[in-house]
Amino acid sequence: MKQNSLTSGIIIKIGLWVVLVALLGLCVWSVSKIAVSAVSVIGIIILVRSVLKIIRLSIRIVCSIVSILCLIAVCMAIILFII
Repeated sequence: MKQNSLTSGIIIKIGLWVVLVALLGLCVWSVSKIAVSAVSVIGIIILVRSVLKIIRLSIRIVCSIVSILCLIAVCMAIILFII
């Protein structure tokens, strides 16, 4: 039995859009119920994204330092074996 991939792909996309709209509606409803202003919600979103970017940047810096130290260690080992 052969499946029609175009039809199933369209159904999946429609389902994802329905879920997205439902989640957006739920977020809007919950924000309106707890009476939080939109500016504070946007501020919290920006704050969380900034913290995540800082964490990601610090992880990249640590990984770069570790890779440089490993490279230096390999170079020192090669020099020691040559001498």
